[in-house]
Amino acid sequence: MKIRASIIKFIILLFMPFFLWQCSEDPLVDDLSNSNLSIDTLVVSEIFGENYMVAPNIGSNERLYLGTKHGIDAPLSFIRILTPIPHSYDSSFVIDSLRFILYTKDSSLSTNSIPNLFYFPDSQFDENNSTYLDYGDFSLSDWLDLGQPSVRSVTDTTDTSSSFTHTELVWNIDSLKQSLTDTLDSILVRSFAIQLANNDSNYIEIFSEEASQGQRDPKILMYYRQNITSADSTVIDTNFVTIYSNGDLSIIDPSNVEPSYNQLGLSNGLGLRSVLNISFNAGSLPENSIIRSGNLILNADTSLTPAVYNIIIDPLNSDSSVVDSITIYDTDPYDAIGYPYRVSTDAENWVYTFQIKNILQNISLGNETNIGFKLVANEKNDPFESAWFSIQSEPRPRLEIIYVAN
Repeated sequence: MKIRASIIKFIILLFMPFFLWQCSEDPLVDDLSNSNLSIDTLVVSEIFGENYMVAPNIGSNERLYLGTKHGIDAPLSFIRILTPIPHSYDSSFVIDSLRFILYTKDSSLSTNSIPNLFYFPDSQFDENNSTYLDYGDFSLSDWLDLGQPSVRSVTDTTDTSSSFTHTELVWNIDSLKQSLTDTLDSILVRSFAIQLANNDSNYIEIFSEEASQGQRDPKILMYYRQNITSADSTVIDTNFVTIYSNGDLSIIDPSNVEPSYNQLGLSNGLGLRSVLNISFNAGSLPENSIIRSGNLILNADTSLTPAVYNIIIDPLNSDSSVVDSITIYDTDPYDAIGYPYRVSTDAENWVYTFQIKNILQNISLGNETNIGFKLVANEKNDPFESAWFSIQSEPRPRLEIIYVAN
């Protein structure tokens, strides 16, 4: 057996150079000088647009707003708390105090810019759908007025300069113990509202539940005592529980502002959106073309548009020819495709470049229909800011396409 193994090993070594020579990687050489492929550019300048308005809802914004800014009014903000409070049904559990807390970056609050807190034992808003159109005759007269908060300025104790970090607004809501711990109530949603005494000349921004992972969310702190009894002793445990908000919304009323329609405009606070019609179809490119890049370029008005402002473009999924620029719609009348064609971008020196190659390629292949594009402001933008674009004067909007064709 040892002799046979030695023979096999000798044969493998003998033919190894032959196998290696056969598997050597020689480069493939071909002459591509006669290839019919070519790279070309198509510029589409026939781009038209119009504005339309949707009653503003900013339930996903990272701030709650109160007051007036740039003519847009934020008369009140709502905050939702789910109850009952944990452990309130346990007889050994005694609530000592309840504190309602909001957070702001404002370091110099005056008495007029500190909001009043109101309470109502029922749900009063829909975070994703409520708008100022739902609150034309709304009043807080039936709500419990909990007054103004105590104000505490917080500094960073780890910083040697003790720099300011935020301000806490703290309300004593001990009077709500019974209402917040009512386990017999089938409606377990409680509503709070904040409002300035004078909305016309004051303005404040407060962190919403979207702003952090709990650190600066609207919340209730419940301080409690609990008797923990063992076989031979009873220990009184003192601690606190944090109850976070379950939703919040600022009501934004733009009815006092008359936006100009000489330009395309985008604004969450105004509820202003736009639709673009781009003259691009399957016949715009040679048959079987491969699009390497497709950039829609919009130049913003530098005098009216902030330097940092994110915009979203989304191809329309259905035509809405009845939409006009006068009506204020409850919900957006334009249905868009969304993923994977929805694109968002920031400006570079007030120039927005949207990379829409994917939808253009599918339009050219006949997989999608070009019925327009919707432009909206990102929900994270400041609702009191807006972006404006001229489509009738230079530099006009343009679509630049680089493609490969036979």
